[in-house]
Amino acid sequence: MVNYGVNDELSLETKGTTNQKVIVAILLLIPMVVFAATPIYNFNGPQLLGLSFYYWFETLWLVISAIFYLGAAYMLNKMESGKA
Repeated sequence: MVNYGVNDELSLETKGTTNQKVIVAILLLIPMVVFAATPIYNFNGPQLLGLSFYYWFETLWLVISAIFYLGAAYMLNKMESGKA
């Protein structure tokens, strides 16, 4: 029988300062806000390589979002290991 207490590995408490947690939250929220604001960038021009603005802007933000998510994951990993 397994007994999971408060001090076990599965605890949801994250180490780190409040500033670090706020930075992680901002890194995760920025892409969500950009993708939710579709009407702001839903138009044809200017085109890039034959793609309308909407498509190349979305594609660009997919790459930017991946970078933000990797940064947030890296910071969370450092906070959980106690090296931050």
